[in-house]
Amino acid sequence: DVAGLSEGEILDMIRRLPVGYRTVFNLYAIEGKSHKEIAAELGIKESTSASQYLRAKKLLATRIKNYLKNTENEQD
Repeated sequence: DVAGLSEGEILDMIRRLPVGYRTVFNLYAIEGKSHKEIAAELGIKESTSASQYLRAKKLLATRIKNYLKNTENEQD
């Protein structure tokens, strides 16, 4: 449970990321590959892998924040 979200809710948010973000996020954060390995595997630059990962993380953080805000508003 992260920030009050279930594993299923978090996985759903990851699934809804844009394809490029989701691919890099999964390879880096879940599979533990380096940006160098991801770049070689996907035929992209290391910097592209790193920026896609950071954008994915930022988007997930925003979605989690919005989800929690909406959940709190429903409870009021």
